[in-house]
Amino acid sequence: MIKHQTLVVLILALAALLLLPLTACQATPAMAVDTTLATTAPSETTTGFPVELVDATGAKVTLTAPPQAIIATTVWAGEILLDMVDVSRITALSAWGDDPVLSMTAEKAAAVKHRVDISTPESIVALNPDLVILDTFSNPDGSLSKTLTEAGIPVVQMESPTDFTMIAEAILTLARATGEIERGQAMVATMNQTLDTIASQVASVPASDRVTVMFYEDYYDPTGNSANMLAAYGVGSPFQAIAEAAGTVNVCNVTNYSPVAKEKVVGEWQPQMLVIPSSTFDENFKAVEDGGAQQRAAMMQDPVLQTLPAVRDGNILAIPDKYRGSTSHYMATAVALLAQAAYPDLVQ
Repeated sequence: MIKHQTLVVLILALAALLLLPLTACQATPAMAVDTTLATTAPSETTTGFPVELVDATGAKVTLTAPPQAIIATTVWAGEILLDMVDVSRITALSAWGDDPVLSMTAEKAAAVKHRVDISTPESIVALNPDLVILDTFSNPDGSLSKTLTEAGIPVVQMESPTDFTMIAEAILTLARATGEIERGQAMVATMNQTLDTIASQVASVPASDRVTVMFYEDYYDPTGNSANMLAAYGVGSPFQAIAEAAGTVNVCNVTNYSPVAKEKVVGEWQPQMLVIPSSTFDENFKAVEDGGAQQRAAMMQDPVLQTLPAVRDGNILAIPDKYRGSTSHYMATAVALLAQAAYPDLVQ
């Protein structure tokens, strides 16, 4: 059985690095989503340099030429860049982006030689990058960015996106930084087209008939025992953005990532549909894609959950973590899958 303390460390690590069917028996068919941009070769780098950016900390960063040795320290920035620039321009990425269970760009990431650890700034400096993308979450005291800038490395700090407006802004910021303006605009347009299509399809659903949902992330061991680690994903979380865009109502209304008791879910929130992770973790903490089978089966047998509408009716949806856990443009696919499961007659 996975020890509770070790599992806590794993979840916090995932949050920091990844930022951070209407029946349980059927797999949800994938909605047709335009993913052309994910496989099309990037455009030629445009001119227009030098470029001055103002990052999330208010710092001004000047790039004199299109960067050719880029390091992205987060999965979401890596996913955007891998779809935006030629892989030859990326020197290093976060190792978490190598897992195809967790990232849609894992295959592209395999062509990037180096992996970086933000706990060892000197290893980043040694790679001699001409642009480093940092998440403000991973640089709370500014020491990492200070080390890199003192080494003469341009650093752009960005805030982890938590909604689609922030994702679009992140894409366009990286497009300016890399000189791929048209490419960035096209990526945003494709994402927005998916979101607009879904919005139009569910627009006719009255507010009173909107499906109530919740992201339920408890952990069960193979015997079905719960780790009782249910956490809140409410307003301000990426799941809130997914739920809203899908035309559903997120019932979770407590502080993000705070502990949640099952009794509150059952006795107060009563969601009609539960969204769960599509993977579990093995003894080596490697993500294993099982379509949510282990957690779904355990939830169906959990005595506390038996009266919950979503469990009673089998409305437990496992959205692939590479979509649901992503805070890049791939998060739009999570919206499509949730909307299709919630309103199968409207969203095909």
